[in-house]
Amino acid sequence: MNDLIKQKLALLPESSGCYLMKDKNNKVIYVGKAKVLKNRVRSYFTGAHNAKTTLLVSEICDFDYIMTASNKECFILEINLIKQYDPKYNIMLTDDKTYPYILLTNDRDPRLYVTRTLDKKKVKNGHLFGPYPNVVSARKTCELLNRIYPLRKCRTIPNEVCLYYHMHQCLGPCIHDEAFDYSEYKRDITRFLNGDTKDVIKSLNKNMADAAERLDFEAAKEYRDLINDINITTEHQKISIADLSSLDVFGFYTDGIRLSICVLYLRKGVIVQNYYTNFPVVGEISDMVFDFMMQYYKTDEEKPKQILLSNEYLTDDLKEAMDTEIVVPLKGDKKEIVDMAIKNAREALETKKTIYENKVVRSMNTIEELGRLLGIDTPYVMEAFDNSNLYGEYPVSGMVVYKNGKPSKKDYRKYHVKTVVGANDYATMKEVIYRRYSRLLEENAQLPDLIVMDGGRIQVNACLEVLASIGANINVMGIQKNDKHMASVIIFKDKEIEVDKNSDIYLLLASISQTVHDYAISFFRSSKAKGMFASHLDGIKGLGPKGKEKLIKHFMTVDNIRNASIDDIEALGFKESLAADIVRHLLETSEE
Repeated sequence: MNDLIKQKLALLPESSGCYLMKDKNNKVIYVGKAKVLKNRVRSYFTGAHNAKTTLLVSEICDFDYIMTASNKECFILEINLIKQYDPKYNIMLTDDKTYPYILLTNDRDPRLYVTRTLDKKKVKNGHLFGPYPNVVSARKTCELLNRIYPLRKCRTIPNEVCLYYHMHQCLGPCIHDEAFDYSEYKRDITRFLNGDTKDVIKSLNKNMADAAERLDFEAAKEYRDLINDINITTEHQKISIADLSSLDVFGFYTDGIRLSICVLYLRKGVIVQNYYTNFPVVGEISDMVFDFMMQYYKTDEEKPKQILLSNEYLTDDLKEAMDTEIVVPLKGDKKEIVDMAIKNAREALETKKTIYENKVVRSMNTIEELGRLLGIDTPYVMEAFDNSNLYGEYPVSGMVVYKNGKPSKKDYRKYHVKTVVGANDYATMKEVIYRRYSRLLEENAQLPDLIVMDGGRIQVNACLEVLASIGANINVMGIQKNDKHMASVIIFKDKEIEVDKNSDIYLLLASISQTVHDYAISFFRSSKAKGMFASHLDGIKGLGPKGKEKLIKHFMTVDNIRNASIDDIEALGFKESLAADIVRHLLETSEE
C-alpha cells in the first residue's frame, strides 16, 4: 500500500457511494458500492482475502470515489460505471440488462407495466418511473397497483373479456366503446410512484395487523413483504431522472485558492461517467468558469442537449456563447443532481488539499528529524550527485535538488566531465563539485544546507577536499549502498550511522539515492547515443557541432540520415553541396 492510498484512506467520508480502484496505468480495474465508503474501501487493505480479492488489491495503486445520498443510488451508479469502464475484476451482466422502469402509458385505455427498454416512442407515450435496482420489488409493486386500479392489462385489446374483468381489475375496454375517465387513477398512481404511499401503506398495515390477529401469519407475512417492496421501489433517489435527453451537470466549488470542478454525465436519465479537475484561482471565478466551459467542448457534437449548473455561475455571456440550453434548476431531481455535483467538487478539493498538506507536514518532519540525526540545522535544501560512464567513455554527472523534502526538478543539473580521463570516480566528483560551488560563490548565490553524495567515504572526501579549497562551508553526507545496491548507512564526518529501514528518513534517503542515480544514468545514455551518432559524422568538411546536433534531433538515427535524400537534408538549412557530402560520406562508411 503506497503513501497516496494511506492518505486517501484516512480521508474517506462516512457516506454511501461508489469507489473506483485503479492500477499503475490509472486504468479502472474494479468498481464497487458501499453503504459507508470509509469502512468498505479500508477493508480491502486490512485482513485476509480470497484469491481474487488478494490479486485485485495487489494491483491497486490509486482509487477514486463518488458520494451518493442513499444506498439505492449506489446500485444504479455502480452498474453505470461498470458499463462505462468495463473493469476486468467486475462480473458484467451477461445479457447487458439494465435496471427496470415502470411505465404508465398515455393511451386512451392506459397500461401500467415494467420495462427494461427505453426509447423515445415509449417515453413520449407515457410517464416513466424509476429506474429500480430491485426488479422483484418493482414487479410486485406494479402488480399491487394493477390490482388496486382497474387499468387495461392486455398488450392489445382482445375481442372478448378476460379474467381481469371478472376480478374487477379491468374496466373492459374490449366490450365497451365509450372512453373511460382514468385521470383520477393516473393521478393516484403517479403520486404513489413518486413516493406518496402513506394511504396504501396505511391500508396494508391494517390488513397485516388483522391477519396477525386472526393468527393467519402467512397472510401477514405477505402483507409485510409487500410493504417492504413498496418502500424499496418508491424510495426517493436522484442518480437517475425521467429526462432521457443527454445532460451534463457541472458542480463548482472554490476555497478562494483553487477552483474545483465536478462534471456528471447523464445519458438516458442515468449518470454514466464523472470528471474532476481543479485549477489555481486567478482573477474572477466567473471568468474562470466561462473560460473552462468554452474550452471543455471541443466540437458542437460533444455538447449535450442541456447543461445544468447553479445560478451563481450562470452569466449572460455564457448563455450566449455556449450555443446550447443552460438550465439552473431550482427544485426537483435536477436541482438535487446539481447539489450532488457541487458536493463532490468540494469533497475532491478538500481531499486533495488535505493530502497535499499531509505530504508537506510529513516531508518537513522528516528533514527536521534528519537534521537532528546529523546534529545540524534542518536541511531545507539538499543537492545530491552521482556519476556515470562506460569504462571511462562518455563520463557525465547528474545533480538533483530536494527542497523541503521534495524533488525540485527545475533545479536539476547535468554535467559533461571535461578534465578527467578514464574511469576515475574520485577525480570526476572533484571536478563537478568544484564547477558547481565555485560558480555559486562567484554569483553570490544561495548554497545548499546539505550535499548528498550517492556513495561512501571516497565520494564524501572528494567533496570535502574541494569545498575546503574554495572556502565553502557546507555539510556533506554520503549514502553508502550494500551489495544489493540499496542504501545501507549514512557517512557523515567520522561517523557511520545506520538508519531504520522502516523509518521516514530511510525512505527519503532511498528516494534521493534512486532519483540521482536514475538521472545520471539517463543523461549518460543520452550522451552515449549522441556521441556514437556524432562519431559517424566525423570527417565531413564543413559540418560542425551545431550541424551534427541538428541532424541528430531531426533524424534520430544514422540509418535515417543514410536513407534520406539530399533534398531532405537540404530542407534543414544545409547547402546542397554539404547535404550531398553527408549522404556520400555515410554511404561510403557503411560499405567499409
